[in-house]
Amino acid sequence: MFHFSIRNILISWKLIMPKVKIDGININYKIVGDGPNTVLCLPGYLGNIDMDFGPFLEKGDKSKFRFVCWDPPGYGGSFPPKREFTSGYLQRDADIVWQLMENLGFESYYVLGWSQGGATGIILASCNPESVLKLVTIGTEATLGDPSVRFYNACKNIEFWPKENIERQLKFYKRNYLESMALQMAEHCVDMNKFQEGEYMKKATTTVACPVLIVHGQEDTTSSLKNVDILKARIPKSEVLIFPTAKHDVHLTHTEEFLEALEKFLLHN
Repeated sequence: MFHFSIRNILISWKLIMPKVKIDGININYKIVGDGPNTVLCLPGYLGNIDMDFGPFLEKGDKSKFRFVCWDPPGYGGSFPPKREFTSGYLQRDADIVWQLMENLGFESYYVLGWSQGGATGIILASCNPESVLKLVTIGTEATLGDPSVRFYNACKNIEFWPKENIERQLKFYKRNYLESMALQMAEHCVDMNKFQEGEYMKKATTTVACPVLIVHGQEDTTSSLKNVDILKARIPKSEVLIFPTAKHDVHLTHTEEFLEALEKFLLHN
């Protein structure tokens, strides 16, 4: 592990930084923009920097924001190791990404998490209230309930995925590794639902101190709107923003509207 301050490095509007070794893992990350407001971007399930935030980063205001994006262990450029869908894996992600931000010299920042990245953000904010100023989640599951079990079971055999989804994923992952991750996540979801009633982060949601914006697409078939109600009821300083015509990837399909809402919440609320 090494430590340096980002303030000592010239930042262009788009810069891929070297990997940082944390807990023996080479963590891949990217910094986009040189604005005064730092936003940590957390990818979702099977995601990575380019897939989950590429178009969003291109359109983001780089004079107002500095976007710090990472690939969680086992995803994208942070491979090896293999991704492990075992109990507490999102807590481990939160611990590692907090160390990453410390290494880069960022003491406080905003957090934006998509899907499972939103859950990582909730855990991160709960454990490190001095670091997370505000949090925005997109399409995040509050629990791994029966709908989640059905979704991940439906996805565990990639042969049934839409062709374009498989092709997109195979640009980043070997087929056997992708198959393994899909199967392991389905098994993990079943176990969480069976033995913990799907409650994988209940304590974290109730102990988040910062303001939280819960963003969700009305037509999201991956994460039902029931998750919004649960998150809103549990997170003390939370508000909800529903995009009526959006699905799971609000920030990619409604980018300009989302960026406007993001800036309003982070900088003006």
